[in-house]
Amino acid sequence: MIYGTGMPRVAGTLLLGLAFLCATVLGWTQRGAGAPPPAGTAMPAGVPQVSGSGFLVAPGRLVTNAHVVIACRKAGGAVEVLGLPGPWRVAQEDPDSDLALLAGPELATDILPLSAVQGLARGTVVLALGYPVEAMAGRPPGALRAQPGQVLRAMLSVHDPEAGRAESFVLRDRTQRELPATWEDGLRFFGAAREDRMRWLLEIDVPAAAGTSGGPVLDGDGNVVGVIHAGDRRRGFSGAITPKDLRDFLGRAGVLPRFRPAHVATPADWRRVEAAAARGVFRILC
Repeated sequence: MIYGTGMPRVAGTLLLGLAFLCATVLGWTQRGAGAPPPAGTAMPAGVPQVSGSGFLVAPGRLVTNAHVVIACRKAGGAVEVLGLPGPWRVAQEDPDSDLALLAGPELATDILPLSAVQGLARGTVVLALGYPVEAMAGRPPGALRAQPGQVLRAMLSVHDPEAGRAESFVLRDRTQRELPATWEDGLRFFGAAREDRMRWLLEIDVPAAAGTSGGPVLDGDGNVVGVIHAGDRRRGFSGAITPKDLRDFLGRAGVLPRFRPAHVATPADWRRVEAAAARGVFRILC
C-alpha cells in the first residue's frame, strides 16, 4: 500500500513500553492539595499505600484510572480521597479504557468541565495535573504539580491494567519518516484478538511521574481534554486517555458532566488555569 511519499507503509517500527503511573509507597503520606501531614504524624512503617490522582466531574463523582482501583483491590485497602470526606466506592470501572468512577458524598466542591472538542491537533499546548510521589519542580513529595506540555501525536495503544503496562507503536516508512496510523494498522500490529483493548491515546511531552495516574489534562480554558494514565520515564513523555473515551465512559456510567466549547487559540493564563483546577483535583490513596 502506497502512502504519500511513495514509500510502502511499515507498521510498528517503534514499540513503546508505557508503565502505568500509580505507585506503591511506604511511610509518610501528605493530606490535601500538597499540605504536609500534622507534626508528629506518620504512617505505620511497612504498610503499603497505592497513590494516584483523580478529579471531580459531577457532585460526588470522581474520575481516576482503572489500574489505580485495581491496585487498591490487590492491596486490600479502601479507597480514600485526601481532602474529601468519605466513604468512597467504585461506581464504574472499565479496564479496557483504563477509567474508573468513584462515588462519594455530594459536597459543594469544584467540578472540572469537559471540553466538547472532538480531537486535539499536534502542537496543542496543554496542562497536566497530578500528585507525584516524588519531589518535582521544587515541590515536596505528594504536592500537586502542574506541568505544561504539547500534544505530540495520537497513538494506538493496548492497555493491560492488571500487568501495569500499556503498549503503543509509531508508524514509519522505510526512510523512518513518521506516518499517521489507522485503526487497520493497529489491527495488523497488535492482532485482531486484542482489538477490544485497543484505544487511541494522546502522547504529550510531560515527564512521566508515578502518582499522577488519573490526573486531568487541561486546555487553556481549564477544560479537561484528557486523563493521564501511563508514561515512558526514559523518554520523558506521558500518555493520556482521549476526551472521546472519557465522554463515552461517563455516558455508560450515567454521569452528565459539565461541557464547555473547545478552547479558542488565544494566549492562555496557565497560572489561572492551575489555580482554578486545583480545587477539583485530589490525591487518591488506599
